[in-house]
Amino acid sequence: METIGNKIRIQRLMKNYSQQYMSFMLDISQSAYSNIESDKTEVTLNRIYEIAEVLEISPFVLMPPPKFSLGINLAHYLRTLFKFRKASSRRLAQKKMQALQMGIVYRDISKNLD
Repeated sequence: METIGNKIRIQRLMKNYSQQYMSFMLDISQSAYSNIESDKTEVTLNRIYEIAEVLEISPFVLMPPPKFSLGINLAHYLRTLFKFRKASSRRLAQKKMQALQMGIVYRDISKNLD
């Protein structure tokens, strides 16, 4: 079974993001972020959404499948996710600008030039 931490790590590597960049964008230490990827820290729904925003993916990609059924009220669930997005989108844009100003590289496109 694929864990949430492993899903996050795979998505981060696909984007060529460093753990340092992810931790900066999430306002946590690099070791705290590493604990998320290694499943040493339990991840909240809010944190999953924040990570998905940084990775520019749907939070559904990171979430585990339901244990019992698909009886989720999708409309309520999507409203909740959109509330999270609205609250974090401004902060995320500011953090991206700060990362660029501080010289924290979040994509190494030089690898793709060969």
